[in-house]
Amino acid sequence: MHKWRWNALKLDLVIEPRAPLLIKSGTVSPNPSLPDMQFVRTATSQGEIVFIPGSSLKGVFRSFTEKVLRTVNREWACEPFPLSENYCGRRFKDEDGSASIYKRSCHACKIFGNTRLRGRLSLIDAFPTGEVKTETRYGVAISRLSNAVAQGPFDIEVLVQGAFRTSVVLENFEVLQLGLTALTLRALNDGLVKLGFGKNRGFGEVEVRVAQAVVEVVKREGLSRDALWGTGAFVADEDERLAYGLSPEDKLEGLPEGKEIDLGIFVRRVYTPEAWQKVAETAIKSIEGFLKTS
Repeated sequence: MHKWRWNALKLDLVIEPRAPLLIKSGTVSPNPSLPDMQFVRTATSQGEIVFIPGSSLKGVFRSFTEKVLRTVNREWACEPFPLSENYCGRRFKDEDGSASIYKRSCHACKIFGNTRLRGRLSLIDAFPTGEVKTETRYGVAISRLSNAVAQGPFDIEVLVQGAFRTSVVLENFEVLQLGLTALTLRALNDGLVKLGFGKNRGFGEVEVRVAQAVVEVVKREGLSRDALWGTGAFVADEDERLAYGLSPEDKLEGLPEGKEIDLGIFVRRVYTPEAWQKVAETAIKSIEGFLKTS
């Protein structure tokens, strides 16, 4: 399916901590002034800065999406272990084509990919848009047997103030995948899903704002300005739709009309945060319709 480009969604996000936030670095900095558990950093032209890796964000998106899908049907999200019999990467043979692999992959792998299938959703690293503030907190590990200090004290660097900017891109998406992405963003913003280390300590709650939403769709007869089509609605060949397991009714209608820009082959629609909120609510509600027909 990556041979074509039917639709694409790009969300520009602003992430701000509501509670202390720590994305732990996997290495030890040579700077002795930094705490034992330090926020991940990267080198830039302005020196070292803290940032939120896109891989950390994508892990949170995938984990929550898999939980939602398994809650409805255990087969809709495979086990994320290569040795598991239920792992999608073990289901396919070398001679299987891309259509068969996509159709037989679980709904989670159709979005995020597996060892035989490229994912549809990608996130870039989130970098600060201005000054950020970190502080050091201290802790110890208590033995549950002796109730004495088992390890520590140790110090923890947490981010308490600042804003980060990132983007989510979802390409060749089905309406279900759009709804699950919107549902994950809502759960993050509602504090039901957290980022990073120390979630049971009260760390990791963030506010996620959509600064701008951009959708590009290929021009097709019958596509109105208040509708978004998933890949199934764009694929005209019935045999191809069946091979990928797509539906010709993969559509959202009655949406706000974004600002349209003609790109020749494509039409770009730019939505304000308020308009995107209505699109997201409609996409989330459409999940229920998918469940009834599955």
